[in-house]
Amino acid sequence: MSKIGRNDMCPCGSGKKYKKCCLGKETSAVESIMQLVTKEEAATSEAVAKKQESAARPEAKLTLTKLKKMASRDLKWEHPAHEQLALHLIETMRESYDRELIWEGLVLWNGYSRHVKPAVKKMGSFCAAIEFILSEEYGFLQTQANLATKHEVTAPTISRKVKEMLNYIEQYGMGGAEEELLLLNVSGTPKDQEQALLQKAMETKTSNRRIQLAEAALEVYPDSPDAYLILAEEAENESDARAYLKAGMEAGARELGEVFFAANKGHFWTLSETRSYIRISKSYADSCWFSGDAEEAQKVLEQILELNPEDNTGARYLLTAAYLYTNKLKKTEKVLEKFGKDAAATVAYDRMVLEYKKNGITSQLKMLYRVARNVNKHVPDYLLGIKRLPHNLPDFVGIGDANEAIEYVIVHSRLWTSMPDLVKWMLKQQD
Repeated sequence: MSKIGRNDMCPCGSGKKYKKCCLGKETSAVESIMQLVTKEEAATSEAVAKKQESAARPEAKLTLTKLKKMASRDLKWEHPAHEQLALHLIETMRESYDRELIWEGLVLWNGYSRHVKPAVKKMGSFCAAIEFILSEEYGFLQTQANLATKHEVTAPTISRKVKEMLNYIEQYGMGGAEEELLLLNVSGTPKDQEQALLQKAMETKTSNRRIQLAEAALEVYPDSPDAYLILAEEAENESDARAYLKAGMEAGARELGEVFFAANKGHFWTLSETRSYIRISKSYADSCWFSGDAEEAQKVLEQILELNPEDNTGARYLLTAAYLYTNKLKKTEKVLEKFGKDAAATVAYDRMVLEYKKNGITSQLKMLYRVARNVNKHVPDYLLGIKRLPHNLPDFVGIGDANEAIEYVIVHSRLWTSMPDLVKWMLKQQD
């Protein structure tokens, strides 16, 4: 018969975890349920449990000595004082709690201390808060007054620490650090561990947890462009985001290597391992453009087109805008000629801008404007302020629809604000 872990689903079929359901009830009742489990199911469950729990969870027969070794060996601490508190926590809980519950307290303290980095003045205040939270979780009915006496601190202090820890738990969960340990102990290469952490980050909604998982991925696999992309997405400002994107692009280049670049130039997108590098390079170019660094954006976009001439990511659209903005008209013509059959609004309106920059207001310009409006009639409304632009780019874009117009105007706003006379001319065409 396989042993049920505290965090396993209860075999009674309630849908709850064992620790919140049948743990502590009559042993005979649990055993009678377990008799319904087939030998094959039990063997499978035991194999999975051993593979996962051996990485970060304590063994079934856990001694205090083993607990102390695991606290020092398996958990990473930001400060020696935090590790000392962990060992003190073991001593304060050893008489009243089973070893698995003490381990959960250690995991909670490890995750909390790594993120909050608290100064430890009185160990008792943190130990009491951890003990109270676990007591509430498992129904031991400990009061803050009793714990204040036990740990020689005041009840208001415990209440304050409990509130701080609950804020952490709300974002990361009780087992945040333990979950990370499980992921880091996935069998395989550092790349496998990185992929496991990134997959979890994709499934996570909270910003802080996504950052934590991305940073953990970089610890085991420093050349992870996708981890840097997550950090960029969660950055507090555009400058920090751009720095992460650049670092991610450099990491992707290291991961692939110079030989790979030379051997596969021209058909990069057909190789799945290049997608992360191409995507983060495009994101970095976008960031440079919006921050005003058109030259840097051009350099990156040109490289993307060299590596991937078919341009599956649409680098050409921003590249023509950057060329036109910096008056590199011959380069603009080459891109537009190469993708001349493209039905996108970007191509139609950029042809119009090119004509204006080359020859000013001409009959050819009027003809190109009519053609552009036939391609997407919504662009002038947003460009001229007749309709209000949303704050963000649309999630989906269709040829000729309003979303395409919104995307074009937002991305090309820097270009159009540099040509006030052309905008005035367009306004007159509305009459």
